[in-house]
Amino acid sequence: MRALLIGLGLAMVAAGAPAATLSDAKIGFTADRLLIVNGKPYHGKMWNMPGMERHEQDLNGIPAAFVLRTDTPIADLVLPRLHTTVEFMLPPELRLFADPRLVHRPVGHETINGVATTKYDVEVTVPEGHGSGNLWLSDEGIPMKLDGTFTRSSGKVATLHWELTHLHLGPQPAALFQSPPGFAKLPPEAIVPLLGLDLKGMH
Repeated sequence: MRALLIGLGLAMVAAGAPAATLSDAKIGFTADRLLIVNGKPYHGKMWNMPGMERHEQDLNGIPAAFVLRTDTPIADLVLPRLHTTVEFMLPPELRLFADPRLVHRPVGHETINGVATTKYDVEVTVPEGHGSGNLWLSDEGIPMKLDGTFTRSSGKVATLHWELTHLHLGPQPAALFQSPPGFAKLPPEAIVPLLGLDLKGMH
């Protein structure tokens, strides 16, 4: 269920910066990913192995990849063109859906982009606000689709859509989930102004 984090994390923390989050998928796969936050689309590609995930996304025209792992709250932002890796701490909001406060109820079965899924009603209330919507998971736990909203405690509402297409199952290369050798490692504050990110609270 932590797949829903990618939308809520954006709504609560990133304010226009395409973040990513770990899914609970139990199988390796790759897919094209579409994330829409408040009508703004973020197109990218993702790779998954159990416990590891990679999201590639252009940031202000600079190719970037977010590498996440279940065994650590530290994430890597890899910038191949700059030969740089930025380590940052995922905030609690981005780990929200490992939280027992999440309520999820199966409400049916649908085929999403050729993949059989179970549709869930999901809802969570946290100090930052309230999230609700629908999540479509495959039998392997792959988050094929999400539609939802997050209402902040201030009353501001964010709309969220996530969808995977061109899904291919199978093992993925281990190198995708590792920092490239020889890359410089910088703190978040050294690089985020260049990328136009808001990683407040992530370092």
